[in-house]
Amino acid sequence: MFSFFGKKSESDKLLQKKLIQILGFKPRDLFYYKQALRHASAVGKNNNRNSNNERLEFVGDAIMNAIISDILFVYFPKADEGKLSILRSTIVNRKTLNKIASDLDIPGLMEYRTSTQNVMKNMGGNSFEAIVGAIFYDRGYSYCGKFLKSIVDKHFDLSNLITQNTDYKSRLLQHIQKCKLDLLIDTFENVELNEKNQHFICEICINSQYVASGKGWSKKEAEQIASKNALKKIKCNSK
Repeated sequence: MFSFFGKKSESDKLLQKKLIQILGFKPRDLFYYKQALRHASAVGKNNNRNSNNERLEFVGDAIMNAIISDILFVYFPKADEGKLSILRSTIVNRKTLNKIASDLDIPGLMEYRTSTQNVMKNMGGNSFEAIVGAIFYDRGYSYCGKFLKSIVDKHFDLSNLITQNTDYKSRLLQHIQKCKLDLLIDTFENVELNEKNQHFICEICINSQYVASGKGWSKKEAEQIASKNALKKIKCNSK
């Protein structure tokens, strides 16, 4: 771990300076942030796999959901549970987190050894979640709240967020519940002959009839694409 008594290396000094710019405060222990910025591909097979950022990502994801829920609960006092869930997913979805990470130049600070498109695509967003976990262990929950509040204020217009929802799966579920229809979402892994990497395919059936499908590098991405396609068909059929 980072020592308060030993001298910091030049690389540590540079990392600390960049983290202050990103976080808005001075980190106490660089150990957690180094781990948050270390992708699993940078850790050899014979080394401790717990030294990558996956465990911190797990913690950061939970903390972020709790804090964003609180922010939305206060800002939208009349929104019900379903609407709050949609608004939260608009903020914490993978595409949005990847963009925030890119804006903060988090990928440029990361340690990784991979060029796989599927892995690279979400690497920044995953590390952003891990950084939230690092803040929690370094400075506590209140600092996580201050950091995420600054992120929300900078990247989102909450007053217009309720009309800018792009969580197609949640919108589809709301429509299904409102119309009292039967919904089946079947998502499975698949590797085609002309591909090296596996992807996910999602098929949607409404009232036992096939409606739409979607393909993505992650399960969530495939379900979002399929739900978007299903909503288009439902809208057309309702005209």
